[in-house]
Amino acid sequence: MKKIIACAVAAAFVGASGASYAQLGGLTSLVGGGSKSDSTADLSGQQAALVKNYVAANVDVLNANAKMGEALGLKTQAEQAAAVVAQLSSGSTQDKDSASKAVNAVGDTSGAIAAKLKEKPVLDDASKKTFTQGLGHLALGMVHYVGMRNDVTSMGNNMKSASPMALTSLGGAAYVVSNFPGSVTEAGKALKNAIDFARSNGIEVPADATKALAAL
Repeated sequence: MKKIIACAVAAAFVGASGASYAQLGGLTSLVGGGSKSDSTADLSGQQAALVKNYVAANVDVLNANAKMGEALGLKTQAEQAAAVVAQLSSGSTQDKDSASKAVNAVGDTSGAIAAKLKEKPVLDDASKKTFTQGLGHLALGMVHYVGMRNDVTSMGNNMKSASPMALTSLGGAAYVVSNFPGSVTEAGKALKNAIDFARSNGIEVPADATKALAAL
């Protein structure tokens, strides 16, 4: 079991794109490692915080997609994103199911937005303002993701040295470690595309969004 988790963690890091590697400050370079004496309780506490923060970052992106979807006339996707945010806000966000729900919703809604942007739609002034709000949320999500990189690295190391008994209760952590690089990469692409669209259509780009893009 230990070997399987270790391989999954390593594969997740190796599969990250060059852009993802750069913005994470070299996430694949795992320094140090958790002690084999780490207790199950300690790892469970780290897992709860890690999953909660990962869900929160995805919620930022969903808030962005709700706004940008609304601005682009994607009513179904905007409502879907807002609905998942509401669901996640009303309960625990420290489990694998919450993380999976957030990630899947981000994938569904982000894909529709990316496709719509390629059509180069023309927005009215009200929609432009809504799109700008979405950019702000997306920038916040990027900042949130990048701020997690040390915790993800630490958990990846701890999982490699954890006991088989501890690993059985770390499904949420394994999910985050495996999916985190992809989430960062896709959010980075979404931010770049949204900023490019905004700049080409006279839409205000928040300073935070520009800073987040520059960090990629």
